[in-house]
Parts: sequence; C-alpha cells; structure tokens
Amino acid sequence: MDLTFFSFLTVAILLTAFACSNNNADLSSKSIEDVALLINEEVGTANADSADRCDFIPIGVKPAGGPWGYLVFSSEKSSRERLEELIDRYNELDAERNIEDERMSTADFATEPALTLRNGACHGEGQYAWNPGDILDFNNIERD
Repeated sequence: MDLTFFSFLTVAILLTAFACSNNNADLSSKSIEDVALLINEEVGTANADSADRCDFIPIGVKPAGGPWGYLVFSSEKSSRERLEELIDRYNELDAERNIEDERMSTADFATEPALTLRNGACHGEGQYAWNPGDILDFNNIERD
C-alpha cells in the first residue's frame, strides 16, 4: 500500500472523528426535554412492514440502578446509531436530574419487552416498554 492510501485513510478517520465530536457537541447544549423531543422525532410512529424490524434500546437511569425502560423503535424507519447517540446524552441528563431532584426509584429490574406489530407499527408489551410517544409522557412534555 502506498502513502497516498494511508494519507486518504488518515484524513477519512479524522473527518469521521470530527463529525462525531461535532454531533456530540451539538447535543451537549441541549436540555433533557430537547433530547427527548429529538428521540421522539427519530422514533416517529415506529412503522414497520414486519415484526422482525421492531427493536428496543434501554433508556433512562434509575437511581437504584438499571434503565427506566426500553425504547421501542422500527429499524426500518429509525437509525439505531442515532438513537444510541441521543440516548447516551439523555441518560447523562437523566442521571443529573435524579441527583438534582433527589429522585428515588424501586430496585426492581426493568425487563425487556416482547415486541409485536400493531396496525403496521412496532409495539412493546409490558410495563417497561416505552412505545412511540411515551418518552414525552415520561418527561411531562405535552404532545402536539
């Protein structure tokens, strides 16, 4: 391999790292409500053609440990990578909110939801499933 290839590879890696750090910098100035809205926008209605396109990601930070629940989304409509980025920031802010508000939680373990397809949209079964729009309710954000 020649020097040109390594130069190209180095530039590509640096541009990717810069783009990722730029996205994280954009999120660092956002409130938990702003990030919740971005997550809700990314999930949308979680439409999918089949149940195998439904997925979930742990979300939130319970003061007693573990996630508050599991965000249900459609891999057909949402980017898992983008959701992970948004949820990482959301979790940071949720942990801060827990401390500031002196929040408490039960020590129960949030169980993963069973996923189904209802009327063409992904849906999680169980008390820990955060279905489309639930993040707004959890954060007391009024729906439009």
